[in-house]
Amino acid sequence: MKMNIQEGLPPLIPEYPIEIDGHHLTLRFDVNINKTKKGVKLQFVMPEVSQVKDPRKAQQMTNELGTKLQQKFAESGLQIIQDLENPYKNVIGFLIPLPSLATFIIKNVLKQETPETGEEQGGEKEEAPEQLPPAEQSAEEVKEIMMRRAGLM
Repeated sequence: MKMNIQEGLPPLIPEYPIEIDGHHLTLRFDVNINKTKKGVKLQFVMPEVSQVKDPRKAQQMTNELGTKLQQKFAESGLQIIQDLENPYKNVIGFLIPLPSLATFIIKNVLKQETPETGEEQGGEKEEAPEQLPPAEQSAEEVKEIMMRRAGLM
């Protein structure tokens, strides 16, 4: 049985009212310490009870929000993925994987080269990043490769 996220969260969790495509939501940030998916959690809390009760509306909003976030984050060079294991029925969850955030900080804040650009900080060349899988691979193999590239394995 799913539950609602508790309203009495500690004040250390940043929380902001936002509007995306006409949807008024509360955005909460947290960290995910699960070893298989470390990263920064973005929790979009839906205040409208009707969206929570109607799974079709919630799924439509999730799809719209996911599409918008994918575009915005890609423009910034960050990756974002939907948190499919979010336990709250009034929350649409996403995750910025820790490797994506680390690469962003190294490249854009500290202005250093990363292994993804082909150079280490010492100037040595590194192997090219793993390419997309060929079409003849099974769905399970593709999923494993994509999770590895996202830093989830």
